[in-house]
Parts: sequence; structure tokens; C-alpha cells
Amino acid sequence: GDMDVPALKGLSFEIGEGAFAAFVGPSGSGKSTLLRVLAGIWPHAQGQVQRPANAMFIAQRPYLPEGPLRDALAYPDAADRYSDAQLRQALQDALLPGLVDALDTHAVWASTLSGGEQQRLAVARVLLKRPAWVFADEASSALDKATEAHLYQQLMQLAQAEGGALVSVAHRDSVRAFHTTRWVLDPQTRQLH
Repeated sequence: GDMDVPALKGLSFEIGEGAFAAFVGPSGSGKSTLLRVLAGIWPHAQGQVQRPANAMFIAQRPYLPEGPLRDALAYPDAADRYSDAQLRQALQDALLPGLVDALDTHAVWASTLSGGEQQRLAVARVLLKRPAWVFADEASSALDKATEAHLYQQLMQLAQAEGGALVSVAHRDSVRAFHTTRWVLDPQTRQLH
């Protein structure tokens, strides 16, 4: 409408290398907005954010282009930047062994794969590209606890190995357990505690 309402205001904090941080709070409190600001994909923010260059964002509903699986996995990079062995290993590491031999299969992946498979493919994309910083917005909401635990362990190991951090939005206790720092967003005050 005609009224601008800030999703968040007056926030100041730092997330250092080696951090496993989660933003928690009720739906609508601004967690996803804050994560998008930190990841550099929210154009409506005011203020300053200093973020590392080597970072990736995992959405709850990842974008998957139509075409060969190798293109969906490498997106937005060109698939020929990676060897078939690298692509297959990323799929294996993300618990998608049934897709390992489907790299050249053309499909509308957003409607071919289940929600959980789409989320695993998004994690496979991160494992393939090996960013130091990972921003995950409810990236495992469609996964069972065992798969979620395996993938979060993979992401934590990646962040440690690359000298970065894992920053997540988390509603479920199972995700919160993988984070040593938790910030609660208060929807009434629009503040972080």
C-alpha cells in the first residue's frame, strides 16, 4: 500500500569465520528478509552490510532451470566448468545417487523432482562450487531428519574447510541443533536478541 513498514530496524551484529549461526523467530518476523540482505540479494535494504565474496544462498524453493541435469546442478555457472566426476560426486554427497547417471537427461526439474530432491539438488550445487560462506533459508524444510542431518554436516564441514561460516534461517529444532549461535528476531520490536 502507501505505507512503508520496516521489516527490521537498527540491527548491528557480526558473524565471523567459523560461525554456525541461526536466525530464529516466528513466521513473519523478518528472518528470511535479513538472510537475503546478508546474502546480497535483497535490493530494498538501507544501511551497510559487509559480506565475503565467496558466498552462496540456498533458498527453500531453489530455482532449477529446464534442460539437462548438469545445467541445473551447475547453475548459474556453465556446466562445462565442472568435470562429470565433480558433478557426480556432488550428487552423491547430497544423497541423490539416483541422479548420478542422469547428467544429460533433459527435464523440467522444478516439476520432475520432489521438494526434498530439489532441496538436495540445491545443496549439491553448493557442495560442487565450494563457497566459504553459505546462507541457507529453510533449505531443508522438505527433508527427513536423517537426510537433513547428513546435509547440514556436509555444509558445516565445507564452511570449516573453506574458512567461512554457515548462516541459516531455522524454524525446526533439528536445524537449530547444528548452530552454536542463535539470534531471535522479535516481530513486535523488529529487533534481534
